[in-house]
Amino acid sequence: MKFKNALSLKFTFMFALLLSAVLTGIYLFVEHNRSVSFYNKLDERAMIAAQFYFAEDNLSIKMFSQVAKKFPQSLSSESISIYDQQLEPKFMPEDSIRWKHSFLKEIVKKKNLHFLSGQRQVAGLYYEDNSGNFIVVVSALDEQGFHDMRQLRLIMSVFFVASLFITFFIGRIFANLSLQPIVGMTAGLKRIRASNLHMRLPVRTRKTDEIDNLSLTINQLLEHLEQSFEGQKSFVANASHELRTPITAILGEAEITLMKERTAVEYQKALQEVVAGVEQLNHIINSLMELLQTNLDNKDFQNIRIDELMWEVADELSLKKRTEQVHYTIPEEVSGIELLGNRRLLFIAISNLLKNAVKFSEGKMVNCTVSYDARGLYIEIRDQGIGIAAQDLDRIFQPFYRSSNALEYPGYGIGLSLTYNIVKLHNGRIEINSELRKGTTVKLFLPAV
Repeated sequence: MKFKNALSLKFTFMFALLLSAVLTGIYLFVEHNRSVSFYNKLDERAMIAAQFYFAEDNLSIKMFSQVAKKFPQSLSSESISIYDQQLEPKFMPEDSIRWKHSFLKEIVKKKNLHFLSGQRQVAGLYYEDNSGNFIVVVSALDEQGFHDMRQLRLIMSVFFVASLFITFFIGRIFANLSLQPIVGMTAGLKRIRASNLHMRLPVRTRKTDEIDNLSLTINQLLEHLEQSFEGQKSFVANASHELRTPITAILGEAEITLMKERTAVEYQKALQEVVAGVEQLNHIINSLMELLQTNLDNKDFQNIRIDELMWEVADELSLKKRTEQVHYTIPEEVSGIELLGNRRLLFIAISNLLKNAVKFSEGKMVNCTVSYDARGLYIEIRDQGIGIAAQDLDRIFQPFYRSSNALEYPGYGIGLSLTYNIVKLHNGRIEINSELRKGTTVKLFLPAV
């Protein structure tokens, strides 16, 4: 079912509930008034009957003639019974209804009584007269009232059905008008392909309603998709270039070596060049695999002691004889504190940051400060190296991107991208502040939970 049809049906259903409640209330109100009005007529008939039979001597000739004129004007299926104080019938035509003594006693007790017997309405009156007290019971069918109520039900039913049809079609028109902006958005989105992700949905200058907010949100999503596609294209191009470089070097070295006979020393040197190229290629592939792993939602998390992790990183740097350049500040209160995370990935992230700081510091001291509070782990790495240009700070986390002043240093531009993905995987954040030729400060935060 289309959304506009469903919306129209829901609107019609809600209107039907409201209309049925209103019509039911009107019907019950009219029925109550009909019943009360007919009971009033029965009370009047009971009084007229009593006056006609018992009050002739108490009324003037003119008044009695008026009562006598009214008395023959009987109601539909009318039944009149009169009983004395001993509950004995005083006046009872052959077609009159005989009432139980319990009912008659109830009339004596309450003086005036109304009740319903099937469709027949009954009124009982306790009439006090100087010649004695009597009980007058009048019952009748309000056939005219029933006829009017049937007509009212018919009119209400026709009105109800007609109103539902009219409401449904009005709802359709309303739904079409309401959904017109979404139809326009859908048409606009259908025109957007991978080749034209720069296209955006139109948004009014004054964002006044939910449609504008939805268009703005979709445009932001398209912008993220465009950036992702551009990043993917850049990644593929850079990865192809970085992989092609060592492969080309290996092939070139092998082809040159095979062009003529070589001495054993020359063959050994050529093989060393091939091994170096293969190691370079292996390093790039391993880095790409690690980068791919951080993009997968595969959180092999465990409790990690922070001090142990930091000393493992320090031990790795010491194997490469870089530890004398790094000054660690790890307070005693951090000892024994545990953090939930992927041990190997966190090791790679922190190690990459320290290796970069050492590599670009050109022998100057690097300070690494570790702290911890209830929110999580803080690591600050400060170096006095070459720094990063302001225009490069927004792009340094892109795979294979390298600042212009870092091209003369070894590397492939994967480390920071890998570190950023690892930190994001742990719901952390990383901030980099830098100034050219003065140094760089990296602030890393990993939440406790």
